[in-house]
Amino acid sequence: MMTATVPALDLKSIAAAYASGATSPTQLVQALYPQLAAAKGMFIHLAPLQQLLQRAGALEAQPEGSRGVLWGVPFATKDNVDVAGMPTTAACPSFSYEPQRSAPAVQALEDAGGINFGKTNMDQFASGLVGTRTPYGTAANAFDNRFIPGGSSSGSAAAVGAGLLCFALGTDTAGSGRVPAGYNGCVGLKGTLGKISTVGLVPACASLDCLTVFSRSVDDGAAIMAVMERGDAGPADVWRRSSPLRHTYSPGAPLQFKFGVPGPDFLDWAGPGGHAMAAASATAFAAAVARLQGCGGSLVPIDFSPFAQAAALLYQSSFVAERYSGLRSFLDQPSAGGAEEGAQAPADGGVPVDPVAAALLQQRSLVTDARLLPVTRAIISEQFTATDAFDDKARLAVLAAAARAQLCVVDCLLVPTVLEHYLLQEVADTEAQEPPSWPLNAKNGRFTNFVNLLDMCGIAVPAGLLTVDYAKPEAASSAQQRAERLAASGGPLRVVLPLWLWGVAAAMEQAAGLGCGPRGHGVAPVAVGQQ
Repeated sequence: MMTATVPALDLKSIAAAYASGATSPTQLVQALYPQLAAAKGMFIHLAPLQQLLQRAGALEAQPEGSRGVLWGVPFATKDNVDVAGMPTTAACPSFSYEPQRSAPAVQALEDAGGINFGKTNMDQFASGLVGTRTPYGTAANAFDNRFIPGGSSSGSAAAVGAGLLCFALGTDTAGSGRVPAGYNGCVGLKGTLGKISTVGLVPACASLDCLTVFSRSVDDGAAIMAVMERGDAGPADVWRRSSPLRHTYSPGAPLQFKFGVPGPDFLDWAGPGGHAMAAASATAFAAAVARLQGCGGSLVPIDFSPFAQAAALLYQSSFVAERYSGLRSFLDQPSAGGAEEGAQAPADGGVPVDPVAAALLQQRSLVTDARLLPVTRAIISEQFTATDAFDDKARLAVLAAAARAQLCVVDCLLVPTVLEHYLLQEVADTEAQEPPSWPLNAKNGRFTNFVNLLDMCGIAVPAGLLTVDYAKPEAASSAQQRAERLAASGGPLRVVLPLWLWGVAAAMEQAAGLGCGPRGHGVAPVAVGQQ
């Protein structure tokens, strides 16, 4: 347990504790390190204690007048973002390398005084929203370790939700900076495309990737992102854009605003949790809508179909080919099972194979590439033509125009971050098949996949609690297998999990009255067995 010298790990509390002398960066490192080291599956690389103590000592030697706004603040970085002196693996051991310099956004945080504890676990190559697609174990869901932590930024969100760090960096292409925030009860903040430098980020889809932050509050997230925004790689920042509008963040919502929500056809709460979980989710979402109306919002009917159709494009069209493109220099190496060498060999008569045909042959060979997890292979190896890419780009343009027409009548959207909590075993049941399938992961992206494709920003904020007692017959009858698995775990049959939304975030956060993680929600975490 934390000692009396460890403050609440939000920015204001840390600063106040340092100012009063209640603790110091060295003492905070010493107090947090054992807990982080004991958190199985949370880190891929945890910095050595001595290295962190040296960093704390160097900060303490700085004159007070030269200390940055994040002086002594503990954080961590997702393991597809470069940190000098620490390996980058993207949860693929064969891909591992040690960068010479940190990503500009990370460097900005360290220049401001942050203490980077290490590299957090993730779905391999950021290809997932479940948090289980990793050879490094699975980070424990902060509320109940029988459930998935969400992904792909699983370790970062779990660390903040568990109250072990002030903030952690994630990335977001399809929802990886928001879905795990929802599952772990913390804030997940994602800007528009190009707001934060993505130099030093292992690409998932380079044109859609965003660097994100998990924090304990909306205020903290906004302050941290402002520091990240300072990071700049100059001409190398090919995806960086400056917004023509400069906004100064202020908490709370405008006095009057309009918002839209998905229609009933899109709010499919049904799942392995059964009728009781679906009913609790629907009730909680309705309460959140009412809460936002109480903050000054007017609910305006919208057509959500263009957003839903755009979301489907991300994994069901040629847009997925960018995942192969971003990793091509690694995937095309001869170690990919030997098929690459054959693909590049001259044809009969010494005539080289057509480069396009060779590339397609190499991509096809990924289905046997042992360096990748089976689900990662299945996603990245799917093939499309150049014509497909232009067709899908045109389809997205039509959908984006339709979405903009809907956004003209509202100031924001209020949606569930995801629709259901899943047990670890429920995800494994489908993804361990041959060939693997991922219906639960796909459903997790229903309200997040469209955001980057349509160049929107998003934020996940705690909005309530879902409580279902699977010991009751009416709950167990509709989800018998889940009830049996919960019973077999040896843990409680009554589950308490967070509900998640993003919208006018600071007002929602204040109205909900919920803090970060289980303790901020007023419940005790469930940890059954060894994760």
